[in-house]
Amino acid sequence: MQDYKPRLEQRLDSLREPFAAFIRAQATASGFLLLALIGAMLVANSPFAQQLVSLQDYELGLVFGQQEFTWSLLHLVNDGLIAVFFFLIGLEVKRELLAGELQDIRRVGLLLSAALGGMLAPAGLYLVVNSLGGGVVAGWGIPMATDTALAIGVLAALAARVPRSVVAFLVGVAIIDDIGAILVIALVYTDRLAWPALLAAIGSIAVLMLLNRSGVRHPLMYVAVGLLLWMAIVQSGVHASLAGVIVAATVPARPRIAPRQLKKRIHRAADELDADAHHEKVLGDAGTHDQIARVERVAQAATTPLRRWENSLELPVALLVLPLFAFLNAGIELSTQSLRQVLADPVAWGIVVGLTLGKPLGLWLGVRLGERAGLAARPRGLDDARLLGVGLVAGVGFTMSTFIAHLALEGTPETLESAKLAIVAASAISAVGGYILLRRAAARH
Repeated sequence: MQDYKPRLEQRLDSLREPFAAFIRAQATASGFLLLALIGAMLVANSPFAQQLVSLQDYELGLVFGQQEFTWSLLHLVNDGLIAVFFFLIGLEVKRELLAGELQDIRRVGLLLSAALGGMLAPAGLYLVVNSLGGGVVAGWGIPMATDTALAIGVLAALAARVPRSVVAFLVGVAIIDDIGAILVIALVYTDRLAWPALLAAIGSIAVLMLLNRSGVRHPLMYVAVGLLLWMAIVQSGVHASLAGVIVAATVPARPRIAPRQLKKRIHRAADELDADAHHEKVLGDAGTHDQIARVERVAQAATTPLRRWENSLELPVALLVLPLFAFLNAGIELSTQSLRQVLADPVAWGIVVGLTLGKPLGLWLGVRLGERAGLAARPRGLDDARLLGVGLVAGVGFTMSTFIAHLALEGTPETLESAKLAIVAASAISAVGGYILLRRAAARH
């Protein structure tokens, strides 16, 4: 079989696949997020702290004639780029509902009871702490969510010590957590509504639904209408992150042709190819190029846009969007004054108690109540020790908790800084505590 590749490229190919597998791994994604978090903390407490603030305030924008549209980099990431993250979450949730963990009604009872307990208990503890301490009660949504990437990274560090059923349980709970966080953002942390912009957003949603029903599968159409939807939602007063979730809900989830048709069409297209064609003919002869391109088009018709776009976005989100969000938002100055402020702030205590105690307690209570009601059944290997360990790991809430903190505490910068430091501290406690509990449970088993 003739190979057109130069020898250097052949040698690089032997390294490329292992490297690609490493980059695609969930542990690698959580590693990049952790590096960005640590980097932001180091920069914020170094002589370059002012440069980090300047980077956050750096203006970017567009000019149309006399009209200028500018955003700070922090605003662009928190209100714009983060919509891509929510788009990916929306794709994952839709896939799980149609063909994954959330499709199996026997599994949904367990995951739903656990996730509801894991959301309500942290929010309840936060409200108790801040009601008694005179804090900002509006921040009750901060300790509700789980950072899926970092949580899975903790389990990945335990490798084979954690059964796959336990990993699947955590992923399922995190998905429902994400749905809960999205609903909280939409219903609670939304400004006053501007009805003309909201009507424009509804019109954009109708167009997206029409594209889906018409069988349109080209991503550019969804991107174009999705951008219009994002702009309308920004102007409407609803947070822009919801635009990503809404667009994801309209992405086609069915293949155009069945696998049986794919096999026939691929064989037909392959039979028409000249097996002895040189690479010059592939490059120069339009007919040969079209024959090969037809194979690609047939293969794409047998896949689903939802899964294809989800796979294509996993790396950009994991390696760019989330680390950039972490780097711009986690730059917290550590000083005696800031630590003293955190210790005296009921918001910070509510977050720490909610994430480190509320999450494991809520998951455990949710599962136990679901079992007693006959709605939930644990998978093999998920005993109480592992359930509490997973509950602690679910208390790693950095990305979504920080995002909600910006919405809930926007008008109180000092409280926001305390909240972000509390999120980092609580996430670290939860990660270390969950790791120790799960490692000990594995040793007993």
